[in-house]
Amino acid sequence: MENSALALSGPRSPELVSVVAPIYNEEGTIGEFHARVCAALEGLPFELVLVDDGSSDGSPLMLETLAAGDSRVRGVHLSRNFGNHTALTRGLGHASG
Repeated sequence: MENSALALSGPRSPELVSVVAPIYNEEGTIGEFHARVCAALEGLPFELVLVDDGSSDGSPLMLETLAAGDSRVRGVHLSRNFGNHTALTRGLGHASG
């Protein structure tokens, strides 16, 4: 019965899709990643939460630049490299979708 109710109501659009990704020394790829996420989610409400996991290159500045130019981007900065799992967990804590 529950499945038939879903079929009658039609497909639902998400209120907000959150994409969370850790970033570690990815200065050269952050812009392309942002562009691909934007293209893939075109027409959907989304946020992109990028977690800088203690990068030593220009990644933190790149995150700030992206966030300043696109309100859908949120940069989270960790004080040092904690690893992928911790970075993802921290990012999920900042996600709204």
